[in-house]
Amino acid sequence: MGKEAVLLISRGYYFPEYIQGMIEVFHKDYEVLVIEPNPEIKFTGRHTRLKPMIKSNLELEKLYQKVNQIENETGLNLYESYSNYFYYGRLAEEANICSTSYWKSKEELSREFVGAYNIVERITREHDLKFCFHDTIDLILLQMVEAFSKIRNFGFYHTLIRLGAFDERVLLTCGMSRKSPLFYKNLKENKPLSIEENKFITKTINDFSKEKKVPQYLQKKTGSLISLSELKKLPLKIKNMKYGLKRILNRMYLNKVTRNFTHNSVGDYILFFLHHQPESTTTSAAQGYVDQWKIVEDIAVNAPLDLNIIVKGHPWSFGWHGKNYFKKLIRLPNVHLAPAFYPGKELIKDAKIVLTINGSVGIEALIYNTPVYTVGNPWYSDPEYIENLDNHLDILNRWENPKQISEQKRNRFLAAVYKSSFYSTNLNGPKFYKEKIESGHKIAEHVLAHKDIYFRRMDQ
Repeated sequence: MGKEAVLLISRGYYFPEYIQGMIEVFHKDYEVLVIEPNPEIKFTGRHTRLKPMIKSNLELEKLYQKVNQIENETGLNLYESYSNYFYYGRLAEEANICSTSYWKSKEELSREFVGAYNIVERITREHDLKFCFHDTIDLILLQMVEAFSKIRNFGFYHTLIRLGAFDERVLLTCGMSRKSPLFYKNLKENKPLSIEENKFITKTINDFSKEKKVPQYLQKKTGSLISLSELKKLPLKIKNMKYGLKRILNRMYLNKVTRNFTHNSVGDYILFFLHHQPESTTTSAAQGYVDQWKIVEDIAVNAPLDLNIIVKGHPWSFGWHGKNYFKKLIRLPNVHLAPAFYPGKELIKDAKIVLTINGSVGIEALIYNTPVYTVGNPWYSDPEYIENLDNHLDILNRWENPKQISEQKRNRFLAAVYKSSFYSTNLNGPKFYKEKIESGHKIAEHVLAHKDIYFRRMDQ
């Protein structure tokens, strides 16, 4: 083998500028391997463009024998490798979205599974691979990379988590649960805060005390029945008109049932923000909680008299679900549905407890000093700071005396977030080409600054 190698897996027009930026940094000291199936997308700088994955053309009996062999060798099962999209398809159907593209046959999955094995096995055999990057883990190819990272001990990092409270900073994570070994390392070091860290923490807390930040991708979202951007897209999406009409009816229903909501009249409450679905935050990272409404139902029907639950839908999903989904919850006397665009700051600050699967609201609750628990084992959960519950019903045992952390611990937690994250633009569109290239530089520079973490397999 020659130089140590990094593998960058691109995804069409979604992420090429970031890949280009990473090539420009990594190629100085490493062999850079790139996979991009679209031949129209070109990269510059010193790199090796690998042939994309080719689905297996084995005869059917031999194909299934090969699948069995791969399952035994890698520990990755066929259907497990596509599980995200099985859930995705079902949730898309429930959310009034065309879902036909998500369903594949046993043969189709097997041919892709064997094809993924062939390319990853060859790359890891022929190159001294130290690090691999992609922006998700949810494709069969990426599941195979994840399996080989365990076998061959290289780092596979795949999800840039935007930090909600720190909208322009991101965290690079690994594994199905999207963990950050660097964050846990910084959290446990317990070093005195630097001047820069103190400045960052003070600014973050002060900004939040004035107004809860709205992520950039939600800033143009409103509670209207149909937005201007949706109107502009209508001529291009005539075939999906039935879904759009259903969405409008759902929005009318939601506006009606939440019209008189005010959180001040509810009493003591657990706050539960619904995740946008279908999305990998549940379909992949927390598959035990794909049916998130069931969390609310289970707590509600086992609750004491004074426990109420406020449920707030995700603004991005406004209108994706309607009566058939929400009636399961609002017919329960201790469940209250907030409008999707109700001010989140007031809901979080006044909650007795915030409960989330793995959303960024957990960090926001910590900033507001509201007790918070998770159930989906997110990147930020830790027994000393934000406890992850083994079972969502365990929240009932925390109701009378929820855990609050000290200001010192809160600041230590926020400092670890700051030290483990880096700037990356979240602006989209061709006019932000330069900014996205620079973000690619930032990703690569961050990885190289922490090679002891990113260049090997780190399991939490």
